[in-house]
Amino acid sequence: MVIQAFIQALQNLGDMTLLAYMLGGVVIGLIFGVIPGIGGMLAITLFLPFLFKVPADYALVFMVAITAAAMTGGSITAVLLNIPGTGVNIATQIDGFPMTQKGQAGRALGAVLTSSAMGGLLAALLALGMIPLVLPMVMSILSADMVFVILLGLSCIGILTVGSPLKGIISGGLGLMISLVGYQAISGVPRFTFGNPYLYDGIPLIPLILGLFALPEIIDLAVKGGTIAKVEVVIKGKQVLEGVKDVFRHWVLWLRSTVIGYIIGVIPGIGASTAVFVAYGQAKQTSKHPEKFGTGIVEGVIAPESSNNAVQAGALLTTLALGIPGSAEHAIYLGAFLILGLIPGPPMMREHLDLTLTMMFLVIIANVVGALICLFTARYMSKVAYVPSRILVPLVTVMVLVGAFAQGQMFSDVIVTLIFGAVGLLMRKFEFNLPALLVGYILGTLFEKYLFIALAASGPLFFMRPLSLSLIFIIIALFTTRPIMRLLRHRLERGGKRA
Repeated sequence: MVIQAFIQALQNLGDMTLLAYMLGGVVIGLIFGVIPGIGGMLAITLFLPFLFKVPADYALVFMVAITAAAMTGGSITAVLLNIPGTGVNIATQIDGFPMTQKGQAGRALGAVLTSSAMGGLLAALLALGMIPLVLPMVMSILSADMVFVILLGLSCIGILTVGSPLKGIISGGLGLMISLVGYQAISGVPRFTFGNPYLYDGIPLIPLILGLFALPEIIDLAVKGGTIAKVEVVIKGKQVLEGVKDVFRHWVLWLRSTVIGYIIGVIPGIGASTAVFVAYGQAKQTSKHPEKFGTGIVEGVIAPESSNNAVQAGALLTTLALGIPGSAEHAIYLGAFLILGLIPGPPMMREHLDLTLTMMFLVIIANVVGALICLFTARYMSKVAYVPSRILVPLVTVMVLVGAFAQGQMFSDVIVTLIFGAVGLLMRKFEFNLPALLVGYILGTLFEKYLFIALAASGPLFFMRPLSLSLIFIIIALFTTRPIMRLLRHRLERGGKRA
């Protein structure tokens, strides 16, 4: 089965249409990544409504390419303009922009793009190697186990989210509540519809995603006003080559940072924003000259850029194998799966293993292609950051509203988008977790489905299975480990003071 899927995935790479979608995703991801404040998540959100009539393999490859390329594009403005294109490029600018100020912009870009491409490539190979190991576990998961797999996903989003765990849990709970709107799948009883036929099928996914993720970004961009970039930068070709060589000179640092990024990517709910600072921190701690970090040192850009694209391969494996998003972008992937008629998690691995492997292979190609495009066009792509917000904001707003209307062709979808735009704006203001809400909404529907199937098949004691009990133990551990460790630390401190 695995060998056949690998062969089919390799054959899929010969599909010119598939490669065209991949290339289109790379170009769009680079452009959106270069525009600070936009990023890959907004790019995926904007194009999601236009993909629901596209074959699943093309649509998913397009999204994967956008995600892989957006981080690479974001590093360009982080290095050249001291403005990170995406949140994960913040660590890159710490040393990247000082290198530009020293006249070493080309060297910084060469190191950034090479380490990013090679990190994504190695991480994707690691993920491909893990699939034969993960598959037997996935094949043994039943509906009863899926109930707790989904609960684990919800728990990870709440506990491992950046910021307040309580706000993460509240956000996921709000998503669960929203998922209850509409007909109950088993009984057919309408819930929380207030007699409105529009709500019988539940809150539509695309307007919800566009409202939560796109509109707040547009409003933020409009409020800032003006052009994003203010200065002009010169890039020298010889320096770019020197930056490429730097990655191979520091190959141990590159390898270590890539592995760190991949491992953090596999863990649900953490994401690349954490990985880049972990990688940067270990680079500084293991350096012979840590005092130079922050002043424009090439190791300071190699470490975060090696890890950020490596996260994507690890997060993609977790999302595909368990249906638990490994990052915020992969929370939107869950919605895309449902729109395209695919069930994320073990059913995806069992029934569409060839598509899973194809996506992994395309991560490798997208990273390499994106880096090559940037090497030759960085000086021109950075000029996108000079486009005034008064031009960007209307264009993106029109795309959002057209996308909201496109699928159902109902004006009610536009209203829902505006409502959730307000919700997203308030949640961002008070630092609640938007991806957690989306995951709660998506996994809530799947949780209810698998729960009723498990109850019908095995009765109230459906959880009395080794795997289910193990998952329950892990979920309890997630919620109790921190309080227990805090209590033990407090008691040890009190004991030390008495002594």
